[in-house]
Amino acid sequence: MSKIRLHGSSSGYTEIAPVAASGNNTLTLPNDGTIISKDSAGAVGVTSVVTDAIKVGAAVTIGESGVNVVGVVTATSGIVGLTSTGLPAGSILQVKQTLKTDTFSTNSYGYTDVTGLSVTITPTSANNKILILVHVTCGGPSNERGGFRIFKDGSTAIGGGDASGNRLTGFGSIYRNDSLGIQSLPASVIDTPGDTNAHTYAVQVSILANSNFVYVNRTESDSDNYYAMRTSSSITAIEIAA
Repeated sequence: MSKIRLHGSSSGYTEIAPVAASGNNTLTLPNDGTIISKDSAGAVGVTSVVTDAIKVGAAVTIGESGVNVVGVVTATSGIVGLTSTGLPAGSILQVKQTLKTDTFSTNSYGYTDVTGLSVTITPTSANNKILILVHVTCGGPSNERGGFRIFKDGSTAIGGGDASGNRLTGFGSIYRNDSLGIQSLPASVIDTPGDTNAHTYAVQVSILANSNFVYVNRTESDSDNYYAMRTSSSITAIEIAA
């Protein structure tokens, strides 16, 4: 078995030797750069390689189309460039929320936008879904009723009951029997926009009787006392990978 031994200028040597049963192989050196270097700690560095794929152990393959990892990927400072196509269905891709802390009132029979209680989100894929979560707190005078719904892009009601005659549809209604009462109303619905355009989801409220008022984030009396609460309402849009 032939060997090539390169002696250091002061001591020691580096020996190049083939395996015992070697095939007919050619080692071609580059014009410049380092092929492989291994330091005393065992770290291997490759500074210039042209090949279809590099195999790093049994789990990682580096090729022209990207890096394929079998198992769990960890990173100390984040992963740059990861897109939704690499995430499993049901993954949360982005979250947008609007929190309304001021008050609003209306005496309109017919749905009216609650000022400042809308959220806009742009899906990253036409196949993904948008989960809308709403929490609105309302007050009203005795025997007053009010309803609320989610309205999309100023033109389409999302969720709510089936239309029937003169009945309003929505997610729920409030009923207060005192001027200091306040009620929390939750709602959730999944929308599939089918595109990658920006979409705005808004909360609307309507009175249902007596031509009186519905109040958001406050009681009807709104007296300056500890028992007359001021509250907040929110709408959240969550993009879910398909």
